[in-house]
Amino acid sequence: MIQDAVFLVISLCAVAGAAGVVFAQRLFHAVLSLALCLLSVAAIYITLGAEFLAVIQVLVYAGGVVVLFLFAVMLTKSDLQLKREPLDTFAPVSAVLFGVLVLFYIARTGFVAHGERGAAPGDVASVGQVIFSPTKYALPFELVGILLLAAMVGAIYLARRDERW
Repeated sequence: MIQDAVFLVISLCAVAGAAGVVFAQRLFHAVLSLALCLLSVAAIYITLGAEFLAVIQVLVYAGGVVVLFLFAVMLTKSDLQLKREPLDTFAPVSAVLFGVLVLFYIARTGFVAHGERGAAPGDVASVGQVIFSPTKYALPFELVGILLLAAMVGAIYLARRDERW
């Protein structure tokens, strides 16, 4: 009962941080909201008993990526106001695709996390076996790599949209 209440509070903090990233009017506030979201995810890992993943989350993402974003924001000579553009044609398509993926996950797993047997949930060996298993998660791991590549190409396109190619 108490564990459920703690999880609810931490997950609400994570959702609030994610909403802050999306709806922030200033870039600096968006980065701080991202830090809140990433630290909340690390706290969720701790409640699940995956201390290794929590430490990696704090060191790599909350420590490295957010600090890099903060330096980039503070050292650039741009106005720190975010310019919101109206929704384009890709926003509804991506929202529908995200909804389909969430429903597929819920239908497949019943919204229950399944741990690996024989090792602690946050153990380094079990994390490596789960991620790099050729039969279980090899395809999703590769698809995430392709998704990140597409996001990087899209970010470069948006950053250099006004320049001539």
